[in-house]
Amino acid sequence: RVTVLQAYEQLEVDGFVEGRTGAGTYVAHNLPVNGRRCPLEPRPEPFQPALSRWGTRLTNSLSHLPRRYPTEIDFTPGRVRATGFPYDLWRRTVGRVLNNGDELLTHSGAAAGYRPLREAIANHLMRQRGVQCRPEQVVIVSGVQQAVDILARLLLQSGDEVLVETPGSRAVYRLLQTHGAHLSPLLVGDAGFSVSTIQTESQARLALVTPAHQFPHGGGLPLPQRLALLAWAKRQQAVIIEDDTDGDLRYGERPLTALQGLDDNGHVVYLGDLSRLMFPALGLGYVVLPLSLKRPFVHAKRLLHGNIPLPNQIALADFMREGHFETHLRQLRRIYQERWETLTTALDKEIGNKICFSRAAAGTHLLVYLPTGVNEKELVRETAVCGVGIAPGTPYHLQRPVAPSILLSFSGLTQAEIEEGVRRLAKILLN
Repeated sequence: RVTVLQAYEQLEVDGFVEGRTGAGTYVAHNLPVNGRRCPLEPRPEPFQPALSRWGTRLTNSLSHLPRRYPTEIDFTPGRVRATGFPYDLWRRTVGRVLNNGDELLTHSGAAAGYRPLREAIANHLMRQRGVQCRPEQVVIVSGVQQAVDILARLLLQSGDEVLVETPGSRAVYRLLQTHGAHLSPLLVGDAGFSVSTIQTESQARLALVTPAHQFPHGGGLPLPQRLALLAWAKRQQAVIIEDDTDGDLRYGERPLTALQGLDDNGHVVYLGDLSRLMFPALGLGYVVLPLSLKRPFVHAKRLLHGNIPLPNQIALADFMREGHFETHLRQLRRIYQERWETLTTALDKEIGNKICFSRAAAGTHLLVYLPTGVNEKELVRETAVCGVGIAPGTPYHLQRPVAPSILLSFSGLTQAEIEEGVRRLAKILLN
């Protein structure tokens, strides 16, 4: 009875019925216009607004995205298997935060981020990554893409040259190109990239690099090349964006010291993504800025993106302060090392004489170079038919690569799935 009465009251409030004293309830004479049923087909829209140059560049970049297929065993990047993360502990931490004060839900917090979280991140980076920073230099962002977007807006004019690694992040390529940047390649090999070509040819004032674990080739940038890169930045008065997303994921040896820790002149902006180390839905990353860039960066973030919600920031600060983050990181390294070893062993066993890849024990993926003549797109389709998802390597190159390649991520797979996936891949390649 109560439910029926509430339904009638809601219909009357919305104007669909009207009550008459002593007579009952009737359908209203004048029904509201917004009460019409939703059309089955969308209305035609002859007007198409003209996109800006930025919008046009963005639309053009989306047309080059490789097709993804639904598969049983998915080696494509971006997937994470929940195994190993202490979700019960995280839920208790978040619950404690929410139970300790309703004010969290009525305040957006500071644009730079929750101060205790910035302190915890600065402490972790100094101890684990050799980053030289104070909490005042740390700004909380939603991820690396947001940080690069803000930095591009602050530092680039349309047509400016930017140095980027190739192979490299196709998402970063697209983002910089939408800002009108001219991308110049730093050719990456097993020994990093050659800094001498920068010194003699480039007029760039911005470079984006992944020196601790190059994405997606693997391996790290040797110390002499790091020092040469910093010397170039000093002479050129350039900014180096150091993306250290996988810097904590090195197996069997201590992670390489961050490039930022070697910089005495304020040329390096350091980026990290906590979501990759915990779980994707966390949506938290950070940027360590030279003090000269801190104020404009925070103002731009406030204007463009607003503030990051407080509850997850406070929960993560507690999670790190209580030592749970480093405990999880040790567990994550162990799990990923086992998967890395499983993948490299399976590749060597099944098709080791047909392929080559970096042996750097780090990160969450391998870039595998294939025999000349293999068609990447056809291979992606054939493996998908067999239930295996792989990513073509060409989109990760600025220039056409000398050899076909595929990207195999192991972060979302069990060891058994990795072995079975490689067996199916080998069967196709060996036929």
